Amino acid sequence: MRITTNQVLRNYQTNLSKSAVELDSARNRVMTKRNFNKVSEDPASAAKAYKLRKEYLDNDNYLDNVQSVISHFDAAESSAMQMTEIAKGANALILEGINGTASEEQRKTIATSLRKMQESLVMSANSKLGETFLFGGETTDSVPFELVDGKLQYFGLDVSSTDPDVQAKLKDMVGEEILVDLGFGMSFSGGSVVGNSAFNTAFSGLSPLGFGQKDGMDQNIVNLLGEVADELEKNPVDKEKLNDLSKQFDQSRSNLTDFVTVLGTKSNFLESTKNRLDDNRITLNEEIVSVEHVNLAEAITSYSWAQFAYNAALKVGNSILSQSFIDFMR
Repeated sequence: MRITTNQVLRNYQTNLSKSAVELDSARNRVMTKRNFNKVSEDPASAAKAYKLRKEYLDNDNYLDNVQSVISHFDAAESSAMQMTEIAKGANALILEGINGTASEEQRKTIATSLRKMQESLVMSANSKLGETFLFGGETTDSVPFELVDGKLQYFGLDVSSTDPDVQAKLKDMVGEEILVDLGFGMSFSGGSVVGNSAFNTAFSGLSPLGFGQKDGMDQNIVNLLGEVADELEKNPVDKEKLNDLSKQFDQSRSNLTDFVTVLGTKSNFLESTKNRLDDNRITLNEEIVSVEHVNLAEAITSYSWAQFAYNAALKVGNSILSQSFIDFMR
């Protein structure tokens, strides 16, 4: 088979161009430290990188959300613990007041202190984080609690009302939600968020403070303080009623403590969620690097080999051109 000089030159030019392209590609990988700079260079890897980067951005959003929720819960837990301390001090005063040795003047002094503690509890229940009220359920921009003539109101509703309509509204308000996506696969069904696919950040102050009446006894810890104060100011004191109020107050104080415990449990869950998202962030970043970025040692080796191959091709070209010139002279 006869091969002409022109054929040899054409083949040489084609192969030399390939070597030049490979050298340029290897040089770019070393300089940019990337496996590809355009989708067309590696469509499969580019698609995988896009998916990983989206997951990375979503994970960062979840991290921002969980950090915000943690701050919200920390503030709420701090306020709730403040309320438990107030209730603890009030309980000590109540026990002192029902002691048979307390004088009328001492009882009045205790009653005055209990009314001050009422106000302190309400102020704690109206705590804010920034511009957000912590214990207003889904309503975060309005003051939730107010003492009116010594009785507590929640958004204008008497928390101790026996009116069925008012009680129904209060129960609905306790169940209000503000759902946040923390990376649990938030999804919807029938226009509503599927349970356990999002985290509820709302809590009503009615939960720790109590509302309604049971067996004719007020269930709200703030109102109970007022009733105890009223009894202590009487002369003579109705010891039986005072003892009943003291027992109910102790139960309400226990409910408040339980609320703090629940907050602490949820805060621990949020911290573990944050740790998981931090780990995900590291893992996703490593995967992105493995897809998009080169192993520098391997890239430099490939570049050196491409440079060697290109230089060798140039030397081969010299011999081809020399032979072609000799053939021409003949």
